Amino acid sequence: MRKEEDEKHSFYEDFKRSISYLDDWGERIYSANNNYNNYFNSMKALDVFKLVLRFLKDDALKTIKVHPEGGKFTASNFTWVLNVPAVWNDSHEGLMVEAAIQAGLVTEDTKDKLMLVLEPEAALTWCLKLPSDGFFTQNHSRDSQDPSPGPTDAGTSCNDPPGSQVAVHFEKEPEETKVLLETQNRDGKRYLVVDCGDETIDFTVLEVLEGGTLKKLQEASRDILGGRTMDRKFKQFLEEIFSDGVWKEYEETFSNEVQKMMYDFIRLKQVDEDVQISCSDNLREQAQKKKEIETFFDSVEGASWDEGVIRITREKLRSFFDESLQDITKSLREELQKDLNIGSIVLVGGFAESQILRQHITDQFGPRYKVLCPLRPQEAVLKGAVELGRNPKLVSSQKKGPACLNWFS
Repeated sequence: MRKEEDEKHSFYEDFKRSISYLDDWGERIYSANNNYNNYFNSMKALDVFKLVLRFLKDDALKTIKVHPEGGKFTASNFTWVLNVPAVWNDSHEGLMVEAAIQAGLVTEDTKDKLMLVLEPEAALTWCLKLPSDGFFTQNHSRDSQDPSPGPTDAGTSCNDPPGSQVAVHFEKEPEETKVLLETQNRDGKRYLVVDCGDETIDFTVLEVLEGGTLKKLQEASRDILGGRTMDRKFKQFLEEIFSDGVWKEYEETFSNEVQKMMYDFIRLKQVDEDVQISCSDNLREQAQKKKEIETFFDSVEGASWDEGVIRITREKLRSFFDESLQDITKSLREELQKDLNIGSIVLVGGFAESQILRQHITDQFGPRYKVLCPLRPQEAVLKGAVELGRNPKLVSSQKKGPACLNWFS
């Protein structure tokens, strides 16, 4: 958006996490693109969730409607499944239920069609359905194992016109890329699900009961360990390169371009090699007002300038991970030392896309535990939630909307 258009909108980032610190869901949360002290640039937490859920509901119904076999459906024709973190309490879940009702997913009369699914239970449900070649293997990237693009790689987004999504055919993988997943009797087995998110790393121990039902044994959340730590380190490095106030001025003047650079960095975090990121014309022009842009790189290690591109070495990229990996290792050891008879560590979530993270966890814990990560770890929660929507008996104590509405009574 242009600046004048941007000022008419509010951009909410990581708002799911923000409610953890609220005592009252009527409290207001502030947008990321405006002055945090401006009351008019804030909204009630409940309203933010409501508007997001309403958009997703409307977009889903619109997409179905334009399909040749879509038919005429309303929200009441569906069971709606909402994912929630395992560490959320009843009041947090109550917020989601109330937001879903206000968004029109369900009504007071149809609230039995709303399911709340714990994210780690959904993720493990999906992982247990995967064939053994549906996981990353040691020293293998997804590119070498999963050549076919998935739905999220096909250029789809919430801005695509309804019906533009495409179906993708997945080929079987060569035998040598398979890992040994327990494919026979899983009853009694315990898994430590590590949900690697942007802000937090959540640990949940789940046991597979007779018949494949999952039972949650315990959960824990560790703050400020996730992928945002890398983002912060990357930004600090850019500020180190573009010194003399150049980066700070650029960040204030062209916040939309900074946001794009951070989205581009999401892809860079997934690899373990030298990387490069484009430098916008505006950043280059601001830098050259001070001095020749090449000279900004003379005093920093791990980066170089190459005709409009910032090149970052593999070693420097890895250094962005150091703090987070140390904390994750420490926290994982603390969880595993609780003697819960865990056999496998399952990595899911967007941060688990990182080859550096997966390899580190495998190196640290692989000799004693089986370390598993699905080829598309960020989709595991989504697809597992669909499975639980079809068969809620797969979890031992599935929470549904009505049980959580008491908080609002």
